[in-house]
Amino acid sequence: MLDKDQLTRIIPHRPPFLWIDRVRELKPGVLCIAEKYIDPQDPLFTGHFPGNALFPGVLIIEAAAQTGAVMLGASPKPNEPDDQKLPGRWVHLLAAVNSFKFLKPVSPGILLRIEAKTVAGNELTALVKAVAWVENRMVARGELMLLTRRQDIEGTDTGRDNGNAGTDS
Repeated sequence: MLDKDQLTRIIPHRPPFLWIDRVRELKPGVLCIAEKYIDPQDPLFTGHFPGNALFPGVLIIEAAAQTGAVMLGASPKPNEPDDQKLPGRWVHLLAAVNSFKFLKPVSPGILLRIEAKTVAGNELTALVKAVAWVENRMVARGELMLLTRRQDIEGTDTGRDNGNAGTDS
């Protein structure tokens, strides 16, 4: 199991935009199961929606992308010298959201479980199947394309496309 402190060694996200609390299961590069407690006191619920609070679907997608980024980030990259095989030297950007479906509304006060599995990929991209659950009910599912890019010590991107592909995930 990984807690928030360990997560932030793998992905660059920080509160208030860290949308997973812990990782329950991790097989680097293959599978990651994360959890997020949907806190009823989160300020986002004052506007989404007053009197009928719902966790935004776009944040379920973001939580899934972060879960996928942990899965990919926990795996050292091949063809890299041993002294550079450190988590956090690579960043995994959300490049595409494919056929994501929201099956049930997610209300505050519950525990959201997010599963990410690698379907296909190479050293630069990964197609990730993501499923979100509340208890034993599937609430969302879809596929994400994550783009892997090197990040230097100061956190600046050293990708080759000048920032035209991918957004932070």
